[in-house]
Amino acid sequence: MTAFQSALRVLNEMKTAEVVRDYAVAGAMALAFWIEPVPTYDLDVLVFLPPSEQPLVSLGPIYDWASARGYIEKEEHVLIDGLPVQFLPSHHELADEAVRTAETLDYRGVPVRVVRPEYLIALYLEPSARTAKRRERAAALLESPELDRSRLDDLLRRFELRI
Repeated sequence: MTAFQSALRVLNEMKTAEVVRDYAVAGAMALAFWIEPVPTYDLDVLVFLPPSEQPLVSLGPIYDWASARGYIEKEEHVLIDGLPVQFLPSHHELADEAVRTAETLDYRGVPVRVVRPEYLIALYLEPSARTAKRRERAAALLESPELDRSRLDDLLRRFELRI
């Protein structure tokens, strides 16, 4: 089993255990499901956290759950079979939609929720995230045969984004 498969299994376990309400693979690893893969250091995962009475968002329950199962924290990552996994709480409506509309796909027998290409493009085009590397990734995703152009156009209009 690859480290990526192990990480996906752990994500599904976290959802079953209600450590996260839902998740979707985002970032460069998500690209591999829609276009040619690009080199990356880590696995970025958008998550919905369970409701909390705390006023601040805390990833503590994720780190505690992972630590109890022998996974190591390293900086902002949890190492799962050596693969750094970064958990990113969904932080606004675009990210929320990206998680809610994620596709459940199969990776070597392991189900995985993956952000759709239209949402990856929109997330890459946000002003706070718009780097040359992300613009290149957005351009590559525009060529994906899985791209729903009308959905992308709707996202660009609603969130006031430009290609």
